[in-house]
Amino acid sequence: MGRIDLNLISERIRSGQEITELDLSHIRRYHDECSPGEADCVPEAVWADLNMDEVFSRINTTYSAVGAQYLYRQMHLYRRGQSFPPTRFSVFRKFQNNTAAANRFAKILLRLRGAGSAYISRVLLGKLPEKPVYFPLIVLLSLLFIASIAGLVFMGKQYVLVVIAMAAVNVVVSQVISFRISSFIPDFGSLGRMLGVAASLADTGETGFEEIAVLHRKKSFIRHLQKKFGWLLADTSRMDDLSASVVAYVNNLLLVNLIVFFSAAKYVKMHRKELTEIYEAIGSLDATMAVAGYQFRRSCCCPEIVDEDKVEVVSMYHPVLEEPVSNSFSLTDHSCLITGSNMAGKTTFIKTIGVNMILSETLGICHAESAVIPSVTVLSTIRRRDDLGHGKSYYYVEIESILEFIKKADSGSRFLFLIDEIFRGTNTTERLASSTAVLKYLGERSMVLVTTHDIELENMLGEKYKMFHFQEQIEDGHHFFDYRIKPGPCRSRNAIRLLELAGYPAEIIHEANSLSKQLFRERHAM
Repeated sequence: MGRIDLNLISERIRSGQEITELDLSHIRRYHDECSPGEADCVPEAVWADLNMDEVFSRINTTYSAVGAQYLYRQMHLYRRGQSFPPTRFSVFRKFQNNTAAANRFAKILLRLRGAGSAYISRVLLGKLPEKPVYFPLIVLLSLLFIASIAGLVFMGKQYVLVVIAMAAVNVVVSQVISFRISSFIPDFGSLGRMLGVAASLADTGETGFEEIAVLHRKKSFIRHLQKKFGWLLADTSRMDDLSASVVAYVNNLLLVNLIVFFSAAKYVKMHRKELTEIYEAIGSLDATMAVAGYQFRRSCCCPEIVDEDKVEVVSMYHPVLEEPVSNSFSLTDHSCLITGSNMAGKTTFIKTIGVNMILSETLGICHAESAVIPSVTVLSTIRRRDDLGHGKSYYYVEIESILEFIKKADSGSRFLFLIDEIFRGTNTTERLASSTAVLKYLGERSMVLVTTHDIELENMLGEKYKMFHFQEQIEDGHHFFDYRIKPGPCRSRNAIRLLELAGYPAEIIHEANSLSKQLFRERHAM
């Protein structure tokens, strides 16, 4: 359940149907064409920070381009309301318990797997050409060609030149105008294929699935549209050579494709709401099957979403790690400062929290044995880079990011801020001062999970922040990381010991130890 059946694909190859794996540029088209500035949408910076494209690729086992696009979109949209995860979880169970229905759906959905189906969303959401002022002339030319053929049949050979002249004129008109709309013609073919899939799904007679019920209610509209614009909606890429040639001749000589296209474009714009509902019903069905299969294969729970600053997770793990180490974690009405050495697991941990919070409120699943999480919007600053194109340093890019956090915190909405190595682009004294002031400000208004090497922040942040740490282990002259989060500040000082184990000269190790002790005494004497 959830994976693409290889037998289904083999059957499709034998029937001559195209199998095209979609790349991300195809998949994200629907999301990009929807309103980009929605308040309940995961920001693109956060999506990139948390490597959500890779998370998506692990979950995405959809059968159709429409399903992949819908799943990608849904993973960006927060679904507010405590009833959402349990309701969604029960839907996943329904698919897991009815594999026969899932297999029937899969065979039908595979007809929308080609990359061309990824452009259906352009017909539904994009700008379509308007019917031109010269449209009556196109209709007149089509009728004149028919009249010339009638004249040839009933009046004799003297009409041959008229037929040839009208054919030449219509071919030129067809080629000129078709060039303008050529990129849309295949999209309407894909739209027709979507309507065919919708009708087939409605005809399965399966009950208990909301998406099938929606398609069944739309069935008369689907049939009407297929009948009204069947010529344009016909998918010539799936025709044999003879049939495709006949269609091409009819289009060039009678201008049927132009007449039907401009009429269909107007009709589609009038009925985009109904067509979008059909698209989303198909996408939702496919995406839900994919998540149900993923949830069945992976250890996932149904999270409890609460309207308080509370995180309580048992054995939570990151979904893209091949051999993830799970962590349990509890935090209520506090923020969190995480210390530890490089590669010990600090950044991965805050990413794990962020990813699972997003999945909990977008898909209704969480990678843990159990999870209680707050209803918040996740914002992050993790993958910071110099912006050389705009002359901005690493530090200035971070300043801008955290200023946005401050503005968001002042808005009164609820957020979780994930900050990795705060203000590491500046000197120690100013970093400590700035970090303390900013984190106190944010912590009074929202939850914050921040990683740092500055253990001095422990004494500067007060009671609003709880301390946690990751720590490397050294046994028998070897060091390793257990990637387990531990309460309290990190007390070990193994950095120089690691230099020694790596083979640094004894002279360097001796001086480093001496300087470390001196600096430690000076800081604590201040």
